[in-house]
Amino acid sequence: MNGIDAAKFLKNNEETNYIPIIVLSAAESLKAAYEVGANDFISKPFNQYELLIKVRSALDLVTKINSIKATNQELEQKNSVIQKQHDIISDQQKDILGDLNYAKRIQNSIMPGMAVIDEIIKENFILNIPRSQVSGDFYWIGKQAGRNIISVADCTGHGISGALMTMAGMAFLNEIMGRKESLKPKDILFELRKLVMQLLHQKGELGETTDGMDIAVTMLSEDKKKLYFAGANNPVYVIQNGELITLKGDRMPIGIHLNFDLPFMDNPPIDVNKGDMVYLFSDGYADQFGGPHNKKFRYKQFQDLLIDIHTKPMNTQREILLKTFMDWKGDQHQVDDVLVLGYRI
Repeated sequence: MNGIDAAKFLKNNEETNYIPIIVLSAAESLKAAYEVGANDFISKPFNQYELLIKVRSALDLVTKINSIKATNQELEQKNSVIQKQHDIISDQQKDILGDLNYAKRIQNSIMPGMAVIDEIIKENFILNIPRSQVSGDFYWIGKQAGRNIISVADCTGHGISGALMTMAGMAFLNEIMGRKESLKPKDILFELRKLVMQLLHQKGELGETTDGMDIAVTMLSEDKKKLYFAGANNPVYVIQNGELITLKGDRMPIGIHLNFDLPFMDNPPIDVNKGDMVYLFSDGYADQFGGPHNKKFRYKQFQDLLIDIHTKPMNTQREILLKTFMDWKGDQHQVDDVLVLGYRI
């Protein structure tokens, strides 16, 4: 049997269905792998360190979960040792958090590294504040046909569930951008939507999952004078000569939607000049509750903040955005993952 058949056999057997399965294959096998119950996926060519980390995390997590189950059963039977067992569980939870930190490092390693980003866009910053250990937001940066492509996405869910969707999103964008044809941003979104709907078996039927993602894609022409844009629920801000311009995306997500069979808008490019700032972001920053009256930060205040800081160096902009967010949030719970990416033309 092939790898997919083997995974299906293991998941259908009561004696082996708890075993984590990590599929090592090309991106086009991702859908088939998840259909048979695979827990994780590594694209070829693979990194040996990433593979070892994923295997270790999967084995450790299963061990800890089984240990916690056994501990809970023991607690129900022996009330006299509740405190002792509580200490054991606390230690095991710390171990699980350690495993989640491994998952966070894996997720960060899959995203483009700063060396790659700096090569494509010289002046940039990335503010990434996950709500939990791993994030449902991600960015994709690369080149196609001499054009710089920068995107930011906000996946459904948080933590592990959101992180799994980010893995799929990045794998799909790698597949789309790896094709030879030259694509417009709207075509990238259309192809991404098809792949996500196939992965989640979304056909527009009642009761099916509505998971997916919101995303903004910008494409800078080779001469860096034209900026192309398409968005699925997410806008992009461009600041020229001290004035903020909002590039609005389509009001539909990547995934199942009332108009899932319609193409995304073919927005005309805008003229950009050296020194202009471009900002891509998820909704986590503007939606955060806090301040003196425990209200949302909101987009108007976010826009005003960007206008105030857009002429400053990249690191300074990031530091101001981070401090402003943390001061606004205060002791409040963080409501969503936060991702803001800025770059200067």
